[in-house]
Amino acid sequence: MLKFFNRLEKTRNFFILIFALLMVVSLVFWGRNSTGGDLGLDLAHSQETAAKVAGEKITVAEIIRQKEQYSQFSRGQSFPASMLLNSLVSSRMVRVEAARLGLTASDAEVAAAIREQVKSPDGTPFDQKKYEENVSAQYGSVSAYEESLRDDISAKKLQAFLTSGVTVSEEEVLKDFQRKNSKFDLTYVAVNTTDLAKAITPTDAELKDYFDKNKAAYYISVPQKKIKYIFINTAKIGEKLPISDADLKAEFDKIPADKKSAGALGQEIVLRVPKPDQDAQILEKATGLVQDLKKNGETVSEDAFATAAKGHSENPQPL
Repeated sequence: MLKFFNRLEKTRNFFILIFALLMVVSLVFWGRNSTGGDLGLDLAHSQETAAKVAGEKITVAEIIRQKEQYSQFSRGQSFPASMLLNSLVSSRMVRVEAARLGLTASDAEVAAAIREQVKSPDGTPFDQKKYEENVSAQYGSVSAYEESLRDDISAKKLQAFLTSGVTVSEEEVLKDFQRKNSKFDLTYVAVNTTDLAKAITPTDAELKDYFDKNKAAYYISVPQKKIKYIFINTAKIGEKLPISDADLKAEFDKIPADKKSAGALGQEIVLRVPKPDQDAQILEKATGLVQDLKKNGETVSEDAFATAAKGHSENPQPL
């Protein structure tokens, strides 16, 4: 059915264009008639087709009556022709779909609806003549009114058919009611957190109780490391600790001869750990490199170490 509605919606603009052209032509004829022209055209009774919906015709007279009815209910307010035509097209779509599904209102249902509408509160008998005069004045004819009433009943039956498979739980109804009917009175006070912190002095027991109830908010998923260090400026210390040349020479003489070299060359293989969860993987790789280097003994030559470092060390500036 929705696909059917979509197809009809695509042709709506085309119908509106046709209707606009017909209205222009009709107004021209009406102008001629009001100035004594030969062609007299009463738009309120015109059976010219303004639009068609699956064979159902919408006449110019229907649009004029629709405009008059809207104007009565809105105390003379004017409505655009496109809106009036859209309303009639929608009613025809409902009529066609109701007929396809066998949901068109029967004559008995229409008669019952009429009796309910014209029922007099004081029990006055139904006046057929007065009824026909009233609906003819408002809808153009009795048949037009009864057809409109039939469409209304059919639309209600179609809506009931479409929504019959929809179930709404009590919880959903309650939430919708609360959403539509809840009201709030908003009051706010500016709070200085610094001053507030001075006034609040929770005990250790209260802090522990709050932490136990809100552990999830303080959970840290990534392992953390705390490092404490002291920076020592050796230049500054040297300025404050005067050491004589004799003391320096005595300390130097204590160093073994094999350690008194001009310098030392160090070599390293750097393996970085991209993520904490790869720590074990990198450790396994490092262990394998050590085993390969020591397979010929505990002592490793510079060339062998340099060869092992190629393709493995991640230090951009090797020592």
